[in-house]
Amino acid sequence: MTLSLIFPLAGQDDGEFRAFREAGGESLIHRALRTFAPFRDRIGTVHCFVLREQEERFAVSQRLRDELEGFDFRLTLLDEPTSGPAETVSRGVVMAGLSGPALICDLDHRLDVAPLFAAMNETPNDCLVSLWPLAGEDLKRWSVAAVSGGGVISAVADRRLPVAAGFFHGVIGCYYFPDIAQTAWLCSEGGLVRFSGYFNHLAASASPARGVQLAAAEFFGDDEQIRALEGDAARGTIFCDIDGTLIRHQDKPDYSRLPELLPGSREKLSAWIAQGYRVVLCTARPAADQARLTDLLTALQIPHHDLLCGLSSGARILINDRKPHAIFAAQALSLEIARDAGIGGLEIRPPSKPNILRRFEGGSFAETLLLEDGGRRFVRKRVAKDGNLSPGYSRLRDQFRTLERFALMDRNLVPALLGEENNSHEYFYDMEFLDDHVALADCAARGPALEQVFEKLERHLYGHRDPDPAAARAWLLRHFETKIDPKLAALAEHSALRPFLTGSPVIDGVPHSSLAQVMAKVRRPEVLAKFAPQFLSLVHGDLTFQNVMLGPDGVKLIDMEAQDGLEAPELDLGKMFQSIFSQYEVWSRHTTPLCAPAPSGVSLAFSPAAPDRALYEIMVRCWSRILGCSAEDVALKGHFYLGLHLVRMVPFRLKQSADQAAYALATALVQLGRAVEQAESGARARPRNVKAA
Repeated sequence: MTLSLIFPLAGQDDGEFRAFREAGGESLIHRALRTFAPFRDRIGTVHCFVLREQEERFAVSQRLRDELEGFDFRLTLLDEPTSGPAETVSRGVVMAGLSGPALICDLDHRLDVAPLFAAMNETPNDCLVSLWPLAGEDLKRWSVAAVSGGGVISAVADRRLPVAAGFFHGVIGCYYFPDIAQTAWLCSEGGLVRFSGYFNHLAASASPARGVQLAAAEFFGDDEQIRALEGDAARGTIFCDIDGTLIRHQDKPDYSRLPELLPGSREKLSAWIAQGYRVVLCTARPAADQARLTDLLTALQIPHHDLLCGLSSGARILINDRKPHAIFAAQALSLEIARDAGIGGLEIRPPSKPNILRRFEGGSFAETLLLEDGGRRFVRKRVAKDGNLSPGYSRLRDQFRTLERFALMDRNLVPALLGEENNSHEYFYDMEFLDDHVALADCAARGPALEQVFEKLERHLYGHRDPDPAAARAWLLRHFETKIDPKLAALAEHSALRPFLTGSPVIDGVPHSSLAQVMAKVRRPEVLAKFAPQFLSLVHGDLTFQNVMLGPDGVKLIDMEAQDGLEAPELDLGKMFQSIFSQYEVWSRHTTPLCAPAPSGVSLAFSPAAPDRALYEIMVRCWSRILGCSAEDVALKGHFYLGLHLVRMVPFRLKQSADQAAYALATALVQLGRAVEQAESGARARPRNVKAA
């Protein structure tokens, strides 16, 4: 199979044709073309798409004959500038009359493309994208792909992480297309400027692009990378005070004699400059004294790049933005010293830039990432702060405190905690990556693991209990007021959800009371008594099978949602019912509709599989022992608290789609309605597999 090789070179330039710029004594086009020297027999024609004005200014065709010696090449001249490489290619392909398989490569790199050619041989009909690990890389230079199973690219974003779960890789501008004419047509019809938009288009189709990991590359896409090839790279800017910091403080500066230079000042500034920092000296001395101060600094041999005078003598407040391409690299640091202590003992460590390998699914208030730094992998849970300190920040901080408490009770109960960071921009904590563990939701044999979970929870959590019935009933009413009622009030504003809340909804052909009516019934004393906690204790708070990790050393728990005080262990019971009856882990990932319109209501398109009978019996037996109640009461409470959990998750599902929110709300109504009906009639709940469970 012979390929066309396309270089889109129509980008605007400042006084030079970029393809002819040199890096390491070699033109960029020649350096990039060496990528394909081992596969010269596979390359038919090299096509270069340039602007007509570039040909006129820089005699591109004549120079390319020398640079592309040994390759058959063709120059295609575009009359007007384009907005990006995908637009350049779509125009050039039409003008050149190209079709069939093609490689598109930019001038940013020299690559070992053997893995790409091997993949082309295996799957010649797939669109292939070259990928690079992001360890130590600056995201501002990259498009980033989220890659799922089989190398499928599920999303691509430019200079930031895509909002998608998966493993993250940098996208190298070297792509294979099985039919370049079809690609050009789709880019033109879709108005796509960059190839990231094209790959996202494919991700939404039945034929997504696949990623191919390259193992060796050299990059020279911008000035900084070219300078790095020649050993010259920059770091950051240091703003440093003068009086009391570099020289001994004087209440009134005296320019008639040199002040005392504080120990280490000259040496430290010189070292920072050698490391690539730019040094700006700052002072409250008036601008009128700048010339005399400059002479003084020269006499003291204090190295610096710039001098700022006339600043306030008050606090120096530095404000900078966190870069989307380096979300964990702090952009505003501060170091404060005692007056006249000098800077000799200060150390400025380059900000940590961990490699982001993967974003995990889930997380309604925080993102969970797999990071690698210095060869060590770990999990980071992170939430950005807004001006009002978002609730997500408080929840994540409380989650870390809960993990600490669990670790004190049994250090093998949770992953090892590696620390937390709380700054003006974000809060995050790091913990051990359990690479040899799997979630209980993904285990085939769950029974023994579940027995371990109950043994640990009964020993460490539920044994600390308050059995006061009045306190338990008060807790449940407070739970309604703080966790349920506000959700219902907010959701009532959504027209598609309002019938479930205040109307007479019909679900799968069965009429139901509204949620407002159901919650009114729950508050009746005789019904409330059926659902009030058996006792209050420490709890996990989010005890789904996804949050129980099974490994060689037994089970570990993650992602607690407990508060500081005592709560109802039935919250944990409801979450377990969520895993085995609702099967949230399955339906929350559905891309097809979960609800279908039906007369006076909806029909639920997703039907959970029947729960594992042996697993259910283990769960009911253990919870009966923990709560001190019958198996029937365990089932009744399990479905009721499952319904409450589903109500609480509706706002989060609404962010995904109205369909997901409607499904969660409909299943919540079914669960709560049936539980309340049984409580009212005195009937005992029996294990069942209902369509809406």
